[in-house]
Amino acid sequence: MLQSNKITALYCRLSQEDMQAGESGSIQHQKMILQRYADEHHFLNTKFFVDDGFSGVSFEREGLQAMLQEVEAGRVATVITKDLSRLGRNYLKTGELIEIVFPENGVRYIAINDGVDTAREDNEFTPLRNWFNEFYARDTSKKIRAVKQAQAQKGERVNGEYPYGYIPDPNNRHHLIPDPETAPIVKQVFAMFVSGVRMCEIQKWLAENKVLTIGALRYQRTGQARYQRAMIAPYTWPDKTLYDILARQEYLGHTITAKTHKVSYKSKKTRKNEEEQRYFFPNTHEPLVDEETFELAQKRIATRHRPTKAAEIDIFSGLLFCAGCRHKMYYQQGVNIEPRKFSYSCGAWRNRARTGSECTSHYIRKNVLLDLVLEDMRRVLRYVKEHEQDFICKATEYGEGNCI
Repeated sequence: MLQSNKITALYCRLSQEDMQAGESGSIQHQKMILQRYADEHHFLNTKFFVDDGFSGVSFEREGLQAMLQEVEAGRVATVITKDLSRLGRNYLKTGELIEIVFPENGVRYIAINDGVDTAREDNEFTPLRNWFNEFYARDTSKKIRAVKQAQAQKGERVNGEYPYGYIPDPNNRHHLIPDPETAPIVKQVFAMFVSGVRMCEIQKWLAENKVLTIGALRYQRTGQARYQRAMIAPYTWPDKTLYDILARQEYLGHTITAKTHKVSYKSKKTRKNEEEQRYFFPNTHEPLVDEETFELAQKRIATRHRPTKAAEIDIFSGLLFCAGCRHKMYYQQGVNIEPRKFSYSCGAWRNRARTGSECTSHYIRKNVLLDLVLEDMRRVLRYVKEHEQDFICKATEYGEGNCI
C-alpha cells in the first residue's frame, strides 16, 4: 500500500478521572485540535479512533485496539494524539507502542502538546513524560481508593452494583429496596433449596419460567454492551451464581462493604478481602429471607456434593477430610464394582497432577467406615445408658458444680 493511501489515525481518549479533574480535553475538543493539526500539516486520509470514558492505565480499549489492528495490518502511516497521556498512562505499555510497535510497522507518532514526533531525533524526554503520566494515574488511583474506603466505612455502596433482588432507593442510592420483579425469585430459590430441591432442578425451574440471568437482566434494563453476551443463553443460570445468591448476607437485611480489592491500579482483577477487612452494618434494609431459612441454606451449602451415578446422596458426602492434608475426601464408585469396594479417597492426591499435592493415597473403604461409625455409635449409646446423668451434664455444657 502506498504511503499516500494509508490512514492518518487521530486518537482521542477521555476518562472519568480526567473529567473529575476538570481537564479541558473533551472528545469534541480533542477532535477539533487533531483535525486542525492534520489539515495544517497536510496529513491525508484522517480517521478518528475514540475511547470515551476509559482509563489510560488499561490498554483494553475498543478504540485503541481497533487502531492497533489497522497499524498491524499496515494500513496506518501516522498516529496523532493531543498529548502522550491520551495514548496511555502506563509507562511500560505506552513505551512499547512508541518504541517498538509503531516503528516496526512504519508508523510515525505525534503528540501535539508534548512536542513528540518520532520522525525527529530529539525525543529523549518522551520516556520521562510517560513515567510522569503513569505517576499521575497512580496518584489518582490512590485518591479514588481513599475516597471509596471512606465510603465503605460509612456503609455506602461504592461500586454501583447491588444484589440481585434489590434496586437502589430513588431517594437514596445507598439504600436498597426489594425489586418487585426479582425479589420473589430470590425467595423462591431459597425456599426450594432449603426444602431439599437439587440445584439442577432449581436451574430447570428458572429456565422453564424464563427467568433472566443477572447479566441478561442488566442488559435488558441498561443496554450496556458489557452484559450483551449474557443474552446468548439468557435463562441458563450457572451453579456459582445461585450459590453466591444463597450465601449473601444482604438478603437478611444487612450491608457488607469492602468485600473485594483491586490487585493493582493497572489491573481490573479483584481479590476477596478477608472477613476482618470487611465492614458489616446490620439491619440496613428490608430482608428477603429470615434467619432460619438462611442458616438452613448455609448448612446445606457446607455439605454440598455431587450425587452418585444413581442420583443418590451419599451418607458421608461433604463430611470426610484427609488426615494427612485436610483436603476433602471424595466418593469413588466405579462401574460394575462390588459395593464392598466402594471407597473414599483424598481429593488432593487424586488431582496431584493439577494441584501438585504431595499427599499420599489416603483412602478408606465405605464398608469399613460404616462399621467404625456403627461401633462408635454403640459405644456412645452404652455410655449414655450406664452414665445418663453425666452424659446430660456434658451434653448441655453445665459447669462441673452443677453435675450430680
